Amino acid sequence: MRGRLPCWQVLALPLILAACSGPDAEVLRDVQGTPIPPVPTLDAAKVLSGRRSYDTLCASCHGANGVGSTPNWKIPDAQGNFPPPPHNDDGHTWHHSDRVIFEIIRDGIQDTLHPAAPLRMPAFGNQLSAVQIQAVISYFKSLWLKDHQEYQWEIDLQDQTYQRTPAPYE
Repeated sequence: MRGRLPCWQVLALPLILAACSGPDAEVLRDVQGTPIPPVPTLDAAKVLSGRRSYDTLCASCHGANGVGSTPNWKIPDAQGNFPPPPHNDDGHTWHHSDRVIFEIIRDGIQDTLHPAAPLRMPAFGNQLSAVQIQAVISYFKSLWLKDHQEYQWEIDLQDQTYQRTPAPYE
């Protein structure tokens, strides 16, 4: 039986070849196991621009460096309103798509149960261009762990299949 490989060598061959071929790039997969595109690399200039806008307009409520300004932000006040959340990993901003975050920054947040009440978060669409809002979102992303960036990217991709991301309106 010359020329035939023993059974253990045949079974081990794919493992040996895989080990010799070098590490494969990590592939993100959605809940169905379908590969998704890699998380885009953040543009450093865009992150810096977003941080400047954040420091000017957002930090007074959401805290410097996105860490929050209220330790108990998960506890509602006497009117049932929650304090402004942090935008780093401790908060929940990374649970939302870019579109949702964009719309919140642009339009503010209204209490849906009390439409006549004042905005709980002011709208910044009259102070920030779409490009500036997108830069603020990039700044938020720079504050998140890789796992949270990947999770948010998947949420964003799912949202894009149903909604188009707002186009800049400068």
